Order: sequence, then structure tokens, then C-alpha cells
Amino acid sequence: MGKQYHIALDKNDIEGAEYAVLPGDPGRVAEIALSLDPKAKELAFHREYRSFLAKVENHPILVCSTGIGGPAVAICMEELASIGIHYFLRAGTTGAIAPHI
Repeated sequence: MGKQYHIALDKNDIEGAEYAVLPGDPGRVAEIALSLDPKAKELAFHREYRSFLAKVENHPILVCSTGIGGPAVAICMEELASIGIHYFLRAGTTGAIAPHI
């Protein structure tokens, strides 16, 4: 299987990573990845999907933005799962427009 269309990654890019940290905003990806590993490297940036690969105690960890909304998150997770990611950790904020929620 080649590069996934939206995330622009394939199985070789993630170097055996099974874990992904998923912030929504692509602007947060580098900061998160570099806090895990000062030598983290950017892998791809296509549309709202930006990714870095970090190593934590020599284990590869992918950090990939999901963009906004459920459909964008679903696309990201489905494509990541198809290249070998098994565990997902959402990192970010949540909120609502309605003040009573």
C-alpha cells in the first residue's frame, strides 16, 4: 500500500510506530513532537494533516493533526490505522458554542 491520500504517509514513514498523539491544530504538532523528542522530524504536511515522528525511549511515536470536526478526525484515524497505528491519544481542547453546554 502506498501513501495515504490525505495524511501523505505510508507504513515506511512511521518506522513501526503504533502510537499516535492527535492534536487538532497543525500548528501544535511541532511543539508536541519536539517536547517528546528534541530530534523529532517532520514527515508530511498535506491539507490539515501535519505529522512529525518522535522517539520516546527509542520507541517511535507519531504526532499528527486531525483538523476540525468529526469527519476530518475519522479520515485521519482510518488512514493512520491502515498504515499500522493501533493506539490514539487525542490532545487538545473541546468546547461548545451554546453557553449551557
